[in-house]
Amino acid sequence: MRKTECPWPDFFGGLDKGGVHHYLFYSQHGDEKFLGPFSGEPAFVAGLVSNYRASVDRNNHPDYKARFYETYLADVLQGHRPTLTHGDVQQKNIVVVENASPNDQGGRSFDIVLVDWENSGWFPDFWEFFCASYPLYFQWDEDWSWRVQEFVQVWPAEMAIMQLIDRDLGW
Repeated sequence: MRKTECPWPDFFGGLDKGGVHHYLFYSQHGDEKFLGPFSGEPAFVAGLVSNYRASVDRNNHPDYKARFYETYLADVLQGHRPTLTHGDVQQKNIVVVENASPNDQGGRSFDIVLVDWENSGWFPDFWEFFCASYPLYFQWDEDWSWRVQEFVQVWPAEMAIMQLIDRDLGW
């Protein structure tokens, strides 16, 4: 799945070629201008930062962090390709189904199915790890925090900055 090529060059958005489906891009007032779709990673990052700026302005908060993100976030989040992303990989969305027929060696075989694709789309390649490491689902005292790296590429720096933005937008 992660190696699937995006059918639209340098596209970041929904599977239907529409906007992204993620709460970090949702405006509190239903304004869809921050959802994209975006042409290129800089535009994707700018959409994220613009939504943060709008939230700061709307809530009359000091804009120091908004200016910081506007100045530096594109330098940190760069060089990532559009990647087919589920957007909600957590244990409850992974279904293991045993096949009726045995495998080539005569043993049991299984299919792994991902359900709940409402947050899917073409996101930067670090996005799946960021979503899978969301603090409500990602507890370091459970083996899930270690196992997730077996099937999702780990992006610790990107995860850290995105969790900071997530916390900041969660006023």
